[in-house]
Amino acid sequence: MGRIGPGRRREGRGRRKRLRHGVRHWWPIAAGTAASTGLLLGAYLEGPRLSGVSAALTVPHRDAARRGGPGALPPERLMSTFTTRFAAGEPRVHNIELGARALDGQVVEPGATFSFNDAVGPRTRSRGYVPAPAIMGSRLADDVGGGICQVSTTLYNAVFLAGLDIRKARAHTLWMPEYPEGREAAVFYPQLDFAWRNDTGESVRIQVTYSATSLTVNLWGRRRYEVRSQTSDRYGFRPFESGVGRGGECIPMAGREGFEVDVWRMLLADGREVRRERFHTEYRPQPEVECL
Repeated sequence: MGRIGPGRRREGRGRRKRLRHGVRHWWPIAAGTAASTGLLLGAYLEGPRLSGVSAALTVPHRDAARRGGPGALPPERLMSTFTTRFAAGEPRVHNIELGARALDGQVVEPGATFSFNDAVGPRTRSRGYVPAPAIMGSRLADDVGGGICQVSTTLYNAVFLAGLDIRKARAHTLWMPEYPEGREAAVFYPQLDFAWRNDTGESVRIQVTYSATSLTVNLWGRRRYEVRSQTSDRYGFRPFESGVGRGGECIPMAGREGFEVDVWRMLLADGREVRRERFHTEYRPQPEVECL
């Protein structure tokens, strides 16, 4: 190999000096850009709750399963999903969002019983809930936390479709078209609760997403049963009455007949029916109310 002369050595030292100067000059900008990108990415993943929360919860779980080794979690599968809808801008939408945030990310361990009231907590003004129409007997009346039953009912249907063990649930006294007939869970803290048990042998994670007009509950875990269901025709009809209400607290109502309905859920394993459940519901007539 030939020797490097003094001129080329001086040129090499000059290039290295310029490189060190360039690194000192541009590194703060590059580092700041990387940090800003990280913050923006973190904000995107934590994200507006309008589109859900799932990236931070789902991806690490699956990555851990792929890596294997100590502490690795089993891969999640979508057990069921259910969506209900509502009109945008109503006061109840705020309560629905609060309930959805409280519910999202909850994990129910094998054999554990999940209580909606324990998970979501009291619906009070101090916790941010506002008055909104709620079913009170055979009428609608403003109540703090009104609308929270849309969260419990959406969860109920996801639990129903996942084949999980429903331990405590009661339908509303009036049927509302937002919900499937005979498949709902009314809640009122602390007396009236919706509870179900995780009988799958593995953990179940609740994921809740919402938009301005819809609410979706996904359940992640491993199914134990295939689910089939059947809903009867309505029967036992009862006529509704008409009336007039006065004052600022009056809520107008469209009259609807009362009726009864039966829902059957069939749980199957390896194609064979393991259990058949009947859910019977009696809905009161909904009076027609005109507010003056």
